[in-house]
Amino acid sequence: MITFNGLKPMSQAAIQWRWLSFNELSVRELYQLLQLREQVFQIEQNSLYVDIDGQDQQALHLLLSDGDTLLGYLRLLQPAPELLKLGRIVLAPAARGQKLGKPMIQEGIAKAKQLANHGTVKISAQLTLNDYYQSLGFTVISSPYDDGGVLHQDMQLKL
Repeated sequence: MITFNGLKPMSQAAIQWRWLSFNELSVRELYQLLQLREQVFQIEQNSLYVDIDGQDQQALHLLLSDGDTLLGYLRLLQPAPELLKLGRIVLAPAARGQKLGKPMIQEGIAKAKQLANHGTVKISAQLTLNDYYQSLGFTVISSPYDDGGVLHQDMQLKL
Protein backbone atom coordinates (compact mmCIF):
# COMPACT_ATOMS: atom_id res chain seq x y z
CA MET A 1 0.00 0.00 0.00
CA ILE A 2 1.23 3.52 -0.72
CA THR A 3 0.95 6.35 1.72
CA PHE A 4 -0.26 9.83 0.85
CA ASN A 5 3.37 10.99 0.95
CA GLY A 6 4.48 8.18 -1.34
CA LEU A 7 6.74 6.45 1.16
CA LYS A 8 5.77 2.91 0.18
CA PRO A 9 5.72 1.32 -3.31
CA MET A 10 2.39 0.96 -5.07
CA SER A 11 1.02 -2.36 -6.30
CA GLN A 12 -0.95 -1.89 -9.53
CA ALA A 13 -2.93 -5.06 -8.79
CA ALA A 14 -4.17 -3.64 -5.50
CA ILE A 15 -5.72 -0.49 -7.03
CA GLN A 16 -9.51 -0.36 -6.81
CA TRP A 17 -11.59 1.63 -9.33
CA ARG A 18 -15.03 2.52 -7.98
CA TRP A 19 -17.87 4.68 -9.25
CA LEU A 20 -20.01 6.12 -6.48
CA SER A 21 -22.88 8.56 -6.30
CA PHE A 22 -22.59 11.35 -3.75
CA ASN A 23 -24.86 9.46 -1.33
CA GLU A 24 -22.73 6.32 -1.65
CA LEU A 25 -19.53 8.14 -0.60
CA SER A 26 -18.52 7.46 2.96
CA VAL A 27 -17.60 10.42 5.14
CA ARG A 28 -13.97 9.25 4.95
CA GLU A 29 -14.05 9.06 1.12
CA LEU A 30 -15.64 12.50 0.83
CA TYR A 31 -13.02 13.95 3.17
CA GLN A 32 -10.19 12.30 1.19
CA LEU A 33 -11.40 13.51 -2.20
CA LEU A 34 -11.90 17.08 -0.93
CA GLN A 35 -8.47 16.95 0.71
CA LEU A 36 -6.84 15.70 -2.52
CA ARG A 37 -8.54 18.35 -4.64
CA GLU A 38 -7.46 21.05 -2.19
CA GLN A 39 -3.88 19.74 -1.98
CA VAL A 40 -3.36 19.62 -5.74
CA PHE A 41 -5.52 22.37 -7.20
CA GLN A 42 -5.44 25.02 -4.50
CA ILE A 43 -2.13 24.47 -2.71
CA GLU A 44 0.19 22.85 -5.26
CA GLN A 45 -1.15 24.77 -8.27
CA ASN A 46 -1.91 27.93 -6.26
CA SER A 47 -5.37 28.18 -7.80
CA LEU A 48 -8.02 30.04 -5.87
CA TYR A 49 -11.47 28.89 -6.93
CA VAL A 50 -14.65 27.64 -5.29
CA ASP A 51 -14.12 23.88 -5.15
CA ILE A 52 -17.24 23.06 -3.16
CA ASP A 53 -19.54 24.31 -5.91
CA GLY A 54 -22.80 22.47 -5.25
CA GLN A 55 -22.26 20.04 -8.12
CA ASP A 56 -20.77 17.09 -6.23
CA GLN A 57 -24.24 16.03 -5.09
CA GLN A 58 -25.36 15.46 -8.72
CA ALA A 59 -22.10 13.88 -9.91
CA LEU A 60 -20.80 10.37 -10.21
CA HIS A 61 -17.40 10.05 -8.55
CA LEU A 62 -14.59 7.78 -9.71
CA LEU A 63 -12.19 6.92 -6.91
CA LEU A 64 -8.90 5.10 -7.48
CA SER A 65 -7.58 3.76 -4.23
CA ASP A 66 -5.03 1.42 -2.81
CA GLY A 67 -6.49 0.16 0.43
CA ASP A 68 -7.58 3.23 2.37
CA THR A 69 -5.39 5.59 0.33
CA LEU A 70 -6.96 7.72 -2.39
CA LEU A 71 -4.70 7.80 -5.46
CA GLY A 72 -6.88 9.49 -8.04
CA TYR A 73 -10.26 11.01 -8.58
CA LEU A 74 -12.58 12.50 -11.16
CA ARG A 75 -16.21 13.49 -11.25
CA LEU A 76 -18.74 13.08 -14.02
CA LEU A 77 -21.71 15.40 -14.40
CA GLN A 78 -24.63 15.08 -16.80
CA PRO A 79 -26.25 18.53 -17.07
CA ALA A 80 -28.31 17.46 -20.12
CA PRO A 81 -29.26 14.09 -21.65
CA GLU A 82 -26.58 14.27 -24.37
CA LEU A 83 -24.02 16.39 -22.50
CA LEU A 84 -21.56 15.09 -19.91
CA LYS A 85 -18.72 16.87 -18.15
CA LEU A 86 -15.56 15.35 -16.73
CA GLY A 87 -13.92 17.46 -14.07
CA ARG A 88 -11.77 17.67 -10.98
CA ILE A 89 -9.43 15.14 -12.64
CA VAL A 90 -6.58 14.64 -10.20
CA LEU A 91 -3.87 12.21 -9.16
CA ALA A 92 -2.22 12.26 -5.76
CA PRO A 93 1.45 13.33 -6.01
CA ALA A 94 2.53 9.83 -4.94
CA ALA A 95 0.50 8.24 -7.78
CA ARG A 96 2.01 10.29 -10.59
CA GLY A 97 4.25 8.48 -13.03
CA GLN A 98 2.33 5.23 -12.48
CA LYS A 99 0.41 5.53 -15.79
CA LEU A 100 -2.96 5.96 -14.06
CA GLY A 101 -4.06 9.23 -15.69
CA LYS A 102 -5.06 8.02 -19.14
CA PRO A 103 -6.86 4.89 -17.92
CA MET A 104 -8.72 7.03 -15.38
CA ILE A 105 -9.90 9.45 -18.06
CA GLN A 106 -10.72 6.56 -20.41
CA GLU A 107 -12.85 5.07 -17.63
CA GLY A 108 -14.62 8.44 -17.35
CA ILE A 109 -15.28 8.43 -21.10
CA ALA A 110 -16.54 4.82 -20.95
CA LYS A 111 -18.98 5.74 -18.17
CA ALA A 112 -20.13 8.76 -20.21
CA LYS A 113 -20.81 6.43 -23.16
CA GLN A 114 -22.95 4.24 -20.91
CA LEU A 115 -25.01 7.28 -19.92
CA ALA A 116 -25.26 8.97 -23.35
CA ASN A 117 -23.87 6.84 -26.16
CA HIS A 118 -24.24 9.54 -28.82
CA GLY A 119 -23.56 12.56 -26.65
CA THR A 120 -20.64 14.87 -26.04
CA VAL A 121 -18.15 14.91 -23.19
CA LYS A 122 -16.73 18.30 -22.28
CA ILE A 123 -13.83 19.24 -20.04
CA SER A 124 -12.28 22.48 -18.87
CA ALA A 125 -8.64 21.59 -19.44
CA GLN A 126 -5.60 23.34 -18.08
CA LEU A 127 -3.91 24.87 -21.10
CA THR A 128 -0.67 23.00 -20.37
CA LEU A 129 -2.55 19.69 -20.73
CA ASN A 130 -4.20 20.33 -24.11
CA ASP A 131 -1.88 17.94 -26.00
CA TYR A 132 -2.53 15.27 -23.38
CA TYR A 133 -6.30 15.56 -23.76
CA GLN A 134 -6.02 15.74 -27.55
CA SER A 135 -4.22 12.38 -27.42
CA LEU A 136 -7.41 11.03 -25.81
CA GLY A 137 -9.61 12.40 -28.63
CA PHE A 138 -10.66 15.78 -27.21
CA THR A 139 -10.69 18.89 -29.43
CA VAL A 140 -10.36 22.53 -28.35
CA ILE A 141 -13.62 24.51 -28.55
CA SER A 142 -12.77 27.80 -26.80
CA SER A 143 -10.13 30.46 -26.46
CA PRO A 144 -7.93 30.29 -23.36
CA TYR A 145 -9.45 31.78 -20.21
CA ASP A 146 -8.37 32.29 -16.63
CA ASP A 147 -9.90 29.92 -14.10
CA GLY A 148 -8.66 30.54 -10.59
CA GLY A 149 -5.32 31.89 -11.82
CA VAL A 150 -4.66 28.96 -14.19
CA LEU A 151 -5.23 29.21 -17.96
CA HIS A 152 -7.84 26.73 -19.24
CA GLN A 153 -9.56 25.89 -22.51
CA ASP A 154 -12.84 24.08 -23.06
CA MET A 155 -12.49 20.84 -24.97
CA GLN A 156 -14.98 18.24 -26.15
CA LEU A 157 -15.15 14.67 -27.33
CA LYS A 158 -18.04 13.32 -29.42
CA LEU A 159 -19.07 9.88 -28.20
